[in-house]
Amino acid sequence: MKAIFAILFALAASAIATPVISERQVETEASEIDKLTDIVKGYTANLNKTTAAAPNNPTLLEQTAAGAALGPDLQGITNALIASTSKLSKRDLANALFARGGCSSDCLFIKVKLLVWEIAFTLKFIIIKLGLGCILVYLTPLILALSGLLKCLDKVVAGLLFAVKGILTEILGALAGGLLGLLI
Repeated sequence: MKAIFAILFALAASAIATPVISERQVETEASEIDKLTDIVKGYTANLNKTTAAAPNNPTLLEQTAAGAALGPDLQGITNALIASTSKLSKRDLANALFARGGCSSDCLFIKVKLLVWEIAFTLKFIIIKLGLGCILVYLTPLILALSGLLKCLDKVVAGLLFAVKGILTEILGALAGGLLGLLI
């Protein structure tokens, strides 16, 4: 009888503690996303400045030169995404207990949306102004790093991947014509 009571007590305690732990984990993830967004905004500011300085209707040589100038910042974003994904995937729930803040899963979702928008709009601006060919070599690792981050965070906020897919489809949908132009 005492064993059954102990088991029921343990189950009840874990059921009560689980929401607290996951809430703390969301707060920890949100603070990491804030840091990542600040880093990405620094890179996207440089990317936007470099892209804006490029001439309209650039020649192939000008596109190649601009792509080379954009490369370090695009690689910086990729490295920041990979580093954050590594930190977030290695965090355990014990560390999450010490998190401070007050971010819910909705708050984390908004922070991730802002991060995705920051990257997507910058990429869209670059591709519209300079074309896809000059940054294609940097684009694939960046998109893979972003998807890795989103998969890592989807474990904390269920449905995040589905919602972000909708955002990217809407934002980058206009680029489909440019991509089809590469195939023809």
